[in-house]
Amino acid sequence: MKLVTRWIIRLFSKRLIAFVEESEIQLIETLAEKIAEIVLSEFGVKWLKLTLGKPGAVTGSRDVGVIIERGVKQL
Repeated sequence: MKLVTRWIIRLFSKRLIAFVEESEIQLIETLAEKIAEIVLSEFGVKWLKLTLGKPGAVTGSRDVGVIIERGVKQL
């Protein structure tokens, strides 16, 4: 992996981790929307498909989550 790519991934990860840690959002759907807004507005991404899970949120299930697509998909 190129050094520039690693640097971008690290920057991206730090921004999202900081947001999630500071956030008081309880609903996974709301959190997914806010993360998508950050990615689209701050990182120049035109389209994204975000999968966000919350392991252990519901007794008897391994994971619950959402998948959202936002932005304009380029063909």
